Amino acid sequence: MADLSAGQIPKVANVPNGGVGLIAASSNTVTLGSNTNAATVYTAGASGGRIETLSAVTDDTVTVDVYVFIYRSTTVIPLGLVNVPLSSGNTNAAKYNVDFLDGIAITGLPIDNNGKRYIPLMAGDILKVGAKANLTSAKTVWVQAQGSDYQA
Repeated sequence: MADLSAGQIPKVANVPNGGVGLIAASSNTVTLGSNTNAATVYTAGASGGRIETLSAVTDDTVTVDVYVFIYRSTTVIPLGLVNVPLSSGNTNAAKYNVDFLDGIAITGLPIDNNGKRYIPLMAGDILKVGAKANLTSAKTVWVQAQGSDYQA
């Protein structure tokens, strides 16, 4: 059997990666299509990656709308606007976090072999988030991502 050439060798996303982006009060308010003030959640490795879990919790007393986008070089690639209800993941009444990859919050994402949606990233892509409007003073939204980078 002949050896496989570089283009024939499949790359596997099996290098764990993850991060947390904080949207704080008025510091991370963004407008659609702009990278200004956005918080970094996940940075893909040298061969790209895939985000398999993306969720948020908040201690804010009002609902927060969160823009999610990929920042590639100098280009903003909007993915969607996700509603994070007040106190999500913070109280017994609102104890659940918000799953951004549930197929409802952000539509049109690819589906893996397990039927789960994911966000594919090219080499060096950065997943960023920001609030559509200022949060209440001294309040925060924590957006966490878990995924894997492709082997180099």
